[in-house]
Amino acid sequence: MGRITVKDIAKLLNINPSTVSRALKDHPDISKETRDRVKQMAEDLGYKPNLQAISFRSRKSRLIALIIPDMNMYFFPSVIKAIEEKVRAAGYNLIVLHSNNTLAGEIENTHVCELLGVDGLLVSLSVESDNLEHFEELSKGGVPVILFDRIVEHQNFPAIGINDQKVASRLVDHLTGKGCRRIVGVFDNPNLSISRRRKEGYKQGLQKRGLPIKSEWILHAETSDLAQQKIIELLDQDEKPDAIFAMSDLLLVGAMQACQSCGLTIPNDIRVAAISNGLIPNFWQPRITYMEHSGEDVGAKAATILFQLIGEGKVTPMSWVETHLVVQEST
Repeated sequence: MGRITVKDIAKLLNINPSTVSRALKDHPDISKETRDRVKQMAEDLGYKPNLQAISFRSRKSRLIALIIPDMNMYFFPSVIKAIEEKVRAAGYNLIVLHSNNTLAGEIENTHVCELLGVDGLLVSLSVESDNLEHFEELSKGGVPVILFDRIVEHQNFPAIGINDQKVASRLVDHLTGKGCRRIVGVFDNPNLSISRRRKEGYKQGLQKRGLPIKSEWILHAETSDLAQQKIIELLDQDEKPDAIFAMSDLLLVGAMQACQSCGLTIPNDIRVAAISNGLIPNFWQPRITYMEHSGEDVGAKAATILFQLIGEGKVTPMSWVETHLVVQEST
């Protein structure tokens, strides 16, 4: 037998197909006895609802799309997990696309979303995404678009993230409060707005204590290996840093590898702190002080706001996810 349909179940039970359909939806007009018979028969036959037919009738695909720049192990797995839980609980399905951190990839992803007729879109922007016209086309077609984590200010798209500038400033302030005066800041690609905001917070943290901002102590790296290499070069200078601030888990790994390569003891020789999802800091000995940037909280809030937009059509333009300082042995 091919795909089991509502008509097959109706024929076997000698009832109307519309009765079967309503019974499967727990319609109150159908008796409990009939509902139980229908559901048992559906289970015995391995019946699966025809999502294409449902989508055609409702004009809804019941699909939510998620576009991320890459599949790194540090932040996005927890984001995806939280979003998927919210999406499934709302009766939708999630498709995950990645842009390979390019604008071209992101535009191609939006074309896929158009073809699939997604009901909503969550996006963490690529490093090249300064023009969001491709998302505006989706939005004009009635598809809500939410930006998260890697965001830019845009009047048409609600955004969810942490207050990057404030978080970075607070972490640097913690380091200076421990007596650090020569703090290296390690940041992602300088074209990313998230890098710019966290770098600005780093500078504010130094200025608060009247400390100089040295361009040679502001490093940019897109991989942990490159971060390690640049930090090792800096540690080889006569004036050595007494602390490292890493803007992400990825760069924290490079910073710790650099310290190990140079034989430095933490926190005696140098102190280390990072903005983190909270997992990587506890892999190291000593454990690393961090400002918690929860991927689960970001993902859950992004999905919640998306469904508010789908249901109510209006949300606040910017939503912050709470963060807190976790002080451990590295400082």
